Amino acid sequence: MTFVANLSRPLKGLAVGLAVLSTLTMAAAGPARADGDYPSQPIRLVVPFGPGGSTDLAARVLAKELPPIIGADIAVINVPGAGGAVGTKQVIDSAADGYTLLMAAIGSNVLRPALNPDLPYHYDDVTYLGRTQINPNVLIVRNGTYADFAEFQQALETRQGKLRYGTAGVGQVTHLGPILLYQALDIPTEAATPVHYDSDPAAMLALMQGEVDFVQANLPSVASAIQGDQVKALAVTTPERIDALPDVPTYTELGLPDVSIVGWRGVAGPKDLPQDVVDSWNRALAELTRSDAWLEATRQLGDDPAYLNGADFTEFAKQDFERYRAIGDSLGLTH
Repeated sequence: MTFVANLSRPLKGLAVGLAVLSTLTMAAAGPARADGDYPSQPIRLVVPFGPGGSTDLAARVLAKELPPIIGADIAVINVPGAGGAVGTKQVIDSAADGYTLLMAAIGSNVLRPALNPDLPYHYDDVTYLGRTQINPNVLIVRNGTYADFAEFQQALETRQGKLRYGTAGVGQVTHLGPILLYQALDIPTEAATPVHYDSDPAAMLALMQGEVDFVQANLPSVASAIQGDQVKALAVTTPERIDALPDVPTYTELGLPDVSIVGWRGVAGPKDLPQDVVDSWNRALAELTRSDAWLEATRQLGDDPAYLNGADFTEFAKQDFERYRAIGDSLGLTH
């Protein structure tokens, strides 16, 4: 499956979009369109992170646009803690009736379970109802260091152990993504040394100050620096080029399709949801992700609309989990 991104317009209005969306908490429902008796009451959508973050804002876009389609009010409830584990576990333990659902994300649903086998839940302890969007990652370097990816690759291969890269934290996609690159290039995982920061912007600042040699970061976090010619983009992780960076090749184009990783968000619920609930959400999310209002708002957040139905989302999450578990095992990060 391929995804066609259109991030040029949203990047211009990103600050405005975030300011508006951060004030939203609940949307009024329009005419009921769900089949059968579901839903007959408001739906709680748990965000396992604090307010104002990217997953929270994505949930609020959904809560604003989905009620006329699903036929019920949607209340966004923030339950932060333990990197998303607290809110995720709360949904897993809730009644399987479709009235408490989760705004699922790669970190809380896949990365934490992959790297923490003792976590009180597994990646498949939820019902995946639909993926809504993905987050491109982009490989960036300081201006004047590498003309293109070929030069960067040569440096990785000839200067093994001497390069440093910035991450947004141990076990984050920004940490594990470059390791997939080393594996695809058939070079040791020690080819470059990770330096861990607490966010993508902090890692990018370290890059600009010369503390690290490269970063593979979430695009919205570094887009302004790329557009302002403060850093240079060498590759993007989406399978197809994105409109915001039309001259930047994808890893797939560079012959490295296994490095085509993305962050993602979607909706999930407890195990054993009734089939009518699953069917209602599959239909509703499919319709939502085709709507102009949702598409525009999602792009304002810097995300790339990329719908998957429940079955495909389940398989996608499984593949992501297995990939990151293997990386964690190989690096001794699994504990």
